[in-house]
Amino acid sequence: MSIAGNLRTMVLADLLQWLSASGKTGTLVIDGPEYTKRLYFRQGTVVAVASDNPREMLGYYLVGWGHLSEEELEYVVGMQGHFSVMLGELVVRMDLVTRQDLDRVLLVKTQETIYDLLLWDEANFRFLEGALPDRDFLEITLPVESILVEGFRQREERRQIVQVIASSGCVPALVAVPPTDLEQIEQNILIRVDGQRCIARIALDCRVPEFTVLRLVHRFLLEGVMELYPPSEEESAMPGASDAPWRDLVAEIDDRIGRQRLLDALELILELKERYRDRSDAWELAAIKEQEVADRLDRGPLTPATVLEPAIALDELMKLECTPAEGFVLSRVNGTYTVDEVLRQLPGSMLFNRAVLLNLLRQDLVKLRQVTSIRRFKSPPGLDEQIELPETLDEPGT
Repeated sequence: MSIAGNLRTMVLADLLQWLSASGKTGTLVIDGPEYTKRLYFRQGTVVAVASDNPREMLGYYLVGWGHLSEEELEYVVGMQGHFSVMLGELVVRMDLVTRQDLDRVLLVKTQETIYDLLLWDEANFRFLEGALPDRDFLEITLPVESILVEGFRQREERRQIVQVIASSGCVPALVAVPPTDLEQIEQNILIRVDGQRCIARIALDCRVPEFTVLRLVHRFLLEGVMELYPPSEEESAMPGASDAPWRDLVAEIDDRIGRQRLLDALELILELKERYRDRSDAWELAAIKEQEVADRLDRGPLTPATVLEPAIALDELMKLECTPAEGFVLSRVNGTYTVDEVLRQLPGSMLFNRAVLLNLLRQDLVKLRQVTSIRRFKSPPGLDEQIELPETLDEPGT
């Protein structure tokens, strides 16, 4: 059974309480304007969460907190294909992270994901009864009541903070002597406030939730102890890139390129760029994959001087169910134009149009004809004088 709606009509707190009171087991999927989050329930208790926000993924914490290096994470992510387990379960099995350390990471990751979710005023949701991940995963026990008590306590404070601190990429700096009666965690945070580290980096270095750092920085900004600088224009690499949300999409692109389905690969590359338009590292990957597609096309049969001809009759062509792009390309194939001449008539991306042409060739809708240069005949010297042509042709066969 699937239950669906929008947070405008059923607020998240009511939805969570209903799932808890009903003892539901399954997955609550919430599609927000930027990210999708999943809350996994077992008998009414939250046991895990998932998010495609890079800062809420397990790899971000494992690398950012220093439990794994980027190389180790990349290796473990690659090994997931050989095991029917989730990332957290696998790093414990491989003795890369202790169960105690992982439980701490999972707790912070889960809380931060849900507390941020409580700020959402609008999003589509659906609850999938009985649906849980196919792979084994390590569970935590997080009763809904405790989530809501702490979440609502933080919600108003988070909304006040965001009016002063636009993002966790902002860089705090001390401008006055801070008070001395600070807790140990607050002292640890202050040690790392050097005018260079952003709030997100400080939270990772201290192994604490971002909210802990945000709250302290917000307090000291109001007290005049700190100043805040905007995020650096040079975006630093995000920890845990091997566990980035676009990893699976890139794997699909690699699969299409490997199987020579270059048009499909380009469509997935476009999806990658649209879904993660604000992530420079995702765009860099997209550019690399586009170049791989271009290299494959360069090694293919579509050379610029090759003439394209229709491979089926016109009446059959009119019956085809083509995409608009394929139909437009086919309308330019007449047995006269070369590949280069056809491409110069087409709007849009040259790379995409080349992939469309190759796709049509593999569907046997167009065929190739190599152009051979024809030399104009030139008679040997004196031949014109030796042959006399009649002025008129009076009789048939003359």
